[in-house]
Amino acid sequence: MLIGGLAVNAWGVVRGTKDVDIVVDPGIENLKRVAAVAAEVNGHVQTGESFLSSQPSIAGQLASGDQVAIETDLGRLDVVQGLDGVPAFEELRARATETEVLGVSVAVCSIEDLKSMKRAAGRTRDLADLEDLDTASE
Repeated sequence: MLIGGLAVNAWGVVRGTKDVDIVVDPGIENLKRVAAVAAEVNGHVQTGESFLSSQPSIAGQLASGDQVAIETDLGRLDVVQGLDGVPAFEELRARATETEVLGVSVAVCSIEDLKSMKRAAGRTRDLADLEDLDTASE
């Protein structure tokens, strides 16, 4: 489920972003699939002074339920979990929309959920996104 800056883009606001923010189905088999894809693109998670780069170690980190930043050859992937203001995957999925990116169907969180997450985060970038989303939807 796409959230964050790329979801802002999907809802009509063009802006740059440094990473891809997603919320994933927390089922263990899905976490293993996410970890396998991350490992295929040389992904690693830094924990303290350690780098976790195997599929099992990345899957284990994802299973912790915490937010996990995975650095890959394609850029940073932030798997957002357990943050205040971020609904559970099932809730987000029920309200999501589908869009096509390079021939692949991608779930994007609803604009209402996106705005709610931006308000909860409350950072300067999030508040600017809220203004831009309001302007784009007028």
